[in-house]
Amino acid sequence: MDTTRSVGRKEFKGIDVTKFVLALFVVAGHTHPFKDVDNLIFMQLWETSLLLVVPYFFMAAGFFLFSKVYRTDDKKYQLDTIRPYLFRIFKLYLYWTIIFLPITLWRYFTDDLIFQKDLVLFIRGTFFFGENYYSWPLWFLLSMTYSIAFIYLLTLINFKWKGVFIASVIIFIIAIIFNYLVKEESENSLLLAIGRAIKYLFLTGRLFTGMFYLMVGGLIALNKIKLSAWIVLLMIIVAVAFQLYEVEIVSPLLFSFLPITLFYLTINLKLESVKNNAFLRKCSTVLYFTHMIVFFLYSLIFRGMEYFGWDAFLVSVIVPILLTPLIIRNEERFPILKELFG
Repeated sequence: MDTTRSVGRKEFKGIDVTKFVLALFVVAGHTHPFKDVDNLIFMQLWETSLLLVVPYFFMAAGFFLFSKVYRTDDKKYQLDTIRPYLFRIFKLYLYWTIIFLPITLWRYFTDDLIFQKDLVLFIRGTFFFGENYYSWPLWFLLSMTYSIAFIYLLTLINFKWKGVFIASVIIFIIAIIFNYLVKEESENSLLLAIGRAIKYLFLTGRLFTGMFYLMVGGLIALNKIKLSAWIVLLMIIVAVAFQLYEVEIVSPLLFSFLPITLFYLTINLKLESVKNNAFLRKCSTVLYFTHMIVFFLYSLIFRGMEYFGWDAFLVSVIVPILLTPLIIRNEERFPILKELFG
């Protein structure tokens, strides 16, 4: 009996549509169209919903990658499958870091810091934060790079999928602890010092969350994670309950149930009426990677830096959507477009 979902033999319209909607959330999260809304409950729900986005993207990537990697127990096959994907993600991160470089340099030219300080900030931002000025979405790629590189290393030393998953859970817990420490709310001087060090070096623990969600997506594809309707409902109730009655470290850990259940529920959505899911798939990628460039140029030319609002959101959505057909049409002519947008 086939224990792996037929990932390569069917379309997953639910994933395509959900990723497109979540890409709109990413744009909204950066342009803040709701900045003038004075409703505490709405803003809390909105800010919570934004936390679903990147975990979903990680799981989608893991779903398609690890359904291939763990198709067999053959170590050589697994390494040969992971290696080109790792290089592709790392290359993609380098490409987009270079594309955002003019914006980064503009920031350095307009700040009051000396060259050496700007250089340190660039190195830290590029290799430890996963972002520089206005290139905020790129941390996803850096987290992917480090996570897949570590999975490759574990596979190289004969870890099977169970061992890799356990390692990802441990690293995820460490990431949540990092997130707690960087808030600097502890009364312990040592923990405060550790928190400041983590904040200076990594900003938060987010880089270390990718591996867990990648593996969850992969295990769902492999049918190693099967959730009944009752289990899904229970996971949602527990996660929501611990967001309402917050417990440090525990609540953020259990929040992971929400993106996991969202991903699980949207995988097999039929959505027969959706005919343009391939366009939506491409559009979500274009939106994710280009909206900050559009936002920067719009703010610089028409509004002023550090501006947020509905108009910035709409422009940052409309321009990438209009660019998507042009990108699709010219991919064969300019292969770099295929590399940048998949």
